[in-house]
Amino acid sequence: MKIRTFGYYIKQGFKSVARNRMMSIASISAVMASLIILGIFFITVANVDYLMRSVESGVEIKIFLKDDITNDQMSTIDSNLKKAEGVTDVVYESKQEALDNFKKELGENSGLVEGIDANKVMPSSYIVKMKGPEFVEGAVKSVKGLPGVDKINDARPFVNQLIKVTNFVKTVGITLMVILLIISIFLISNTIKLTVMARRKEIGIMKFIGSTDWFIRWPFIIEGLLLGFIGALLSIVILGYGYTAVVNQLYKNYEMIKLVNPMDIIPYMAALFAAIGLFIGSIGGIISMRKFLRV
Repeated sequence: MKIRTFGYYIKQGFKSVARNRMMSIASISAVMASLIILGIFFITVANVDYLMRSVESGVEIKIFLKDDITNDQMSTIDSNLKKAEGVTDVVYESKQEALDNFKKELGENSGLVEGIDANKVMPSSYIVKMKGPEFVEGAVKSVKGLPGVDKINDARPFVNQLIKVTNFVKTVGITLMVILLIISIFLISNTIKLTVMARRKEIGIMKFIGSTDWFIRWPFIIEGLLLGFIGALLSIVILGYGYTAVVNQLYKNYEMIKLVNPMDIIPYMAALFAAIGLFIGSIGGIISMRKFLRV
């Protein structure tokens, strides 16, 4: 393709966008809305996955012990836990240590439990760290029902719920995205059709004098690419600024919350959305020309 010819395509594409301002704005808005919704679900899934990885890497089981447990019973529990597959660490927490740790969690409100006798209100326990959630069941079975064991807390219900939430978010996100992409392609196609109809006589003459279909088609494909790319660019700006503002505000008010760093996710989204925007635009441009090239 000659540089002069390519320049002609670009020039005509920009002219078409400017000529049909209202429909161009509608098409750009449709692409932008589609990608913003996709971005929200993308960011949500990324943070849920990040939370799941954090949970999985720090999976713990807590084995609460009865008050009348004997030393032999404690030795048996300790030995069984250390032999269980996937166990990385076993730590005994006394009643006083449990109360001290609870005070640390309360922070400024630790005064609420001052004067409380740890022996009366706090149970002793074993805190068991696991390689991953898949090993939890085996470790639980190794001590379940043993003398001296009062109760066992593990993270399996929470992890399973996280998996369900992640799958639901992905399903809803994909469904909405497909619907919105179809709407975007339809709007871009109709926008370009307005230009094609306004120039149908010119297109007929060009066909008559021997212009190739691709020579006629390229300016309209360029128009579609422009509409899709502008919509994608606007969506990235809005999502990037919005997510960064949300993360900064949450970190400011809730220091314990951990979210995916904006700079770890926005660049990937920008590349993905630019590709999607260009794809939507090109498909819209190609579809719009099919009827009018049958001369």
